[in-house]
Amino acid sequence: MKKIFLLLALGLGGAALAQVPPAIPASAIATNLPAAKSKPRAQTEITSDAADFDMNIHQAVYRGHVTVRDPEVKLTCDWMVVDLPATGSHLNHVLADTNVVVDFTDEKGETYHVTSARAVYDYKVVGVATNETVTFSGSPKVVTSQSTIESEPMIWDRARNKFSFIAPIMKSTAGLGGSGDTNAPMLNFLK
Repeated sequence: MKKIFLLLALGLGGAALAQVPPAIPASAIATNLPAAKSKPRAQTEITSDAADFDMNIHQAVYRGHVTVRDPEVKLTCDWMVVDLPATGSHLNHVLADTNVVVDFTDEKGETYHVTSARAVYDYKVVGVATNETVTFSGSPKVVTSQSTIESEPMIWDRARNKFSFIAPIMKSTAGLGGSGDTNAPMLNFLK
């Protein structure tokens, strides 16, 4: 198995929703404060049985037992295509195909286990809004500690930390009002 280390955000890294009112010119929001020092992002590790890098079209294709280990997400699949970003640019498109499994934990500590036949990651900035989504298709299912939801397709809006479902089938392990001695509603991950 070949190991490849990339400093790609792999689209699986976080993004923020920029909220600057369009009526305020950029020069008006400048400050004299020093630029915030961002801590270096940990590496993303991708392993696979084989990989091809086409530098003419800036694309990497990984085949066989593909595993992505990122500080925020773990992904496995059989085949993955990554459109390589220009230096200093954000990764904007990844296609993971066949036996896709994505595991991640949100900022509240809730774990998510998503399975599907295909996952497509897209990132773009439109005006001042960041759009960062993963669209799961091919019998997608998300499992949390409190529920299982199946939907076709299922969209994970990473910029807004929300899932969208079309004709969902939900199975609750906690009931609609929660269970045990917690006050947390079963649908807390949708908020």
